[in-house]
This record gives sequence, C-alpha cells and structure tokens, in this order.
Amino acid sequence: MCLVEVEGGPPKPVASCAMPVAEGMVIHTDTPKVKKAREGVLEFLLINHPLDCPICDQGGECDLQDITMAYGKGTSRLDEHKRAVPKKHFGPLIETAMNRCIHCTRCVRFLSDVAGTNELGGIGRGENVEISTYIKKAY
Repeated sequence: MCLVEVEGGPPKPVASCAMPVAEGMVIHTDTPKVKKAREGVLEFLLINHPLDCPICDQGGECDLQDITMAYGKGTSRLDEHKRAVPKKHFGPLIETAMNRCIHCTRCVRFLSDVAGTNELGGIGRGENVEISTYIKKAY
C-alpha cells in the first residue's frame, strides 16, 4: 500500500518502503495510477484474509480496515478459497493469528530494527509466502 510514482523514474508505481531516497527526487502519492495500483494490491491482500471483522480482536482498530475503507471497492473480481494457516508458536511473548497475516512484515521489521534480532522473516514465494523463523526453513 506504500506505492508511489517517481517523477522521471520507472513507468509504474514503486514501493516507497523499499526505495532509497535520492537528492532532488520528486514523489507523487495521490495520482490516478497510484490509486488504481493500491486498489489492486488491496484486492490481493483480501483474497486470503478472513472477513469476520465484527468478531475480530482488532475490529475498529485495524489498519487493514482503514485501508479498505479508503481504497476498497467493497467487492472483488476474484473468487478463491481462503487458505487456512495454523497458529505458530514463536515463544511466550509473541501471539500469532496467521490467518489474519497480510505479510506486511511489520513484525519482522520490529524484531530487526527495535529488538535487534533477525529471528523472523518471510519464507516462500507468492501465495506460499509465510512469516516464520529461518530455523524452520532449514528443516
């Protein structure tokens, strides 16, 4: 959802969270092209996300709900079965609800940038990506 247009840059929107800032760079955050790209990203985020907001612990305080209200169309062109991901045990201090994970990597970045440890990361690609420990990947 961090897509932006870079003046004089690539022809399609780029992820601002993964692009280094440069001197004199001109960024556009609210163009029709950016809005359309964000709608597409949101549609893919919601494919496997359970739509049970009224009973969710984050109901009303959810970033995904806020983003859906801002960019969502309310309907999807895609009719896919939602995948079920079991809860993972990462220790006594981390609570997971992997069915609700949208792979934003906020938890990974928190551990890396704040806690100073790189124990979590994304493994797999595409629809098989999941947040896990790198130890699991070795087995």
